[in-house]
Amino acid sequence: MKLGISELFPGSGPRDGRWSMDAAQLIEEIGYNSVWLPEHVVFFPSYSSQYPYESGGAQEVHRMLGVHDPLVLAGAIAAATTTLRIGTYVFVVPQRNPIITARQVASIDQLSGGRFQFGVGVGWSEEEYAALDVPFERRGERMNEYLAAMRALWDEAEETTFSGEFVEFEPLYCFPKPAQKRLPVIVGGNSRATLERIVKYGDGWAGYSRTHEDIKVFTEKLSVLMEAAGRDMSELSLKVGRRSKGATEKDWEDDRAYIEEAFRLGIDEVVVSPRIGDANYEKDMRRYAEIVGL
Repeated sequence: MKLGISELFPGSGPRDGRWSMDAAQLIEEIGYNSVWLPEHVVFFPSYSSQYPYESGGAQEVHRMLGVHDPLVLAGAIAAATTTLRIGTYVFVVPQRNPIITARQVASIDQLSGGRFQFGVGVGWSEEEYAALDVPFERRGERMNEYLAAMRALWDEAEETTFSGEFVEFEPLYCFPKPAQKRLPVIVGGNSRATLERIVKYGDGWAGYSRTHEDIKVFTEKLSVLMEAAGRDMSELSLKVGRRSKGATEKDWEDDRAYIEEAFRLGIDEVVVSPRIGDANYEKDMRRYAEIVGL
């Protein structure tokens, strides 16, 4: 079975300096398939926007001050590891210029030897969009067009041109190209728009905080839409994120039960978030991996 892990890399306190690279090396040694990097450009003392997932994630967001930029961090982790796949869970695509993002992502994929997976989403924080001076409204349409533009920029053609509502450019060169012939775009979210985005632009799904019934319903809907579009479900990598309910071994055993059922439902990779504390990080990381079956 494939397990990934979503870890917090704040670059401060006990986790500053080389901690991120050391943690990535430990994650690789333990046997995880991948490490996934969360994305928020900035955080706020308070929010009017509603966090769309479970309460544990909301509490974490509300006490965070910041995290390493995921694309910069991905490059550092790529240099510190050899087999670990690296992804974003998820990168808020509409907040950044798509030409710059396309070049950064292609650079990471080249430097990692084709180990990058681009997990993408529209985001939920209106405060963050306002701080970045990007319209929150129609962010889904903006994201779709940015993904199309980035696909064009990653194509093997030497010259690229694109014309749309949100992005337009005359013929240009955008190099390097990704190492992977088709760089995996893993689409986050749970909505109808997410389903349509996966079918049109994606190579997989990055679900989060989903019950087993949620997973069953979502993947059944996705299968119908994929067939209607002439695509096969075998083209997709299905991932779901699982946050531990607590830090006890009983909580970790619950994670294992969740993981086993998710695989039975056709999920390819479960991305766990045990949120191991700093005091006994390596010891607890190894024990958690043992309990969940790595």
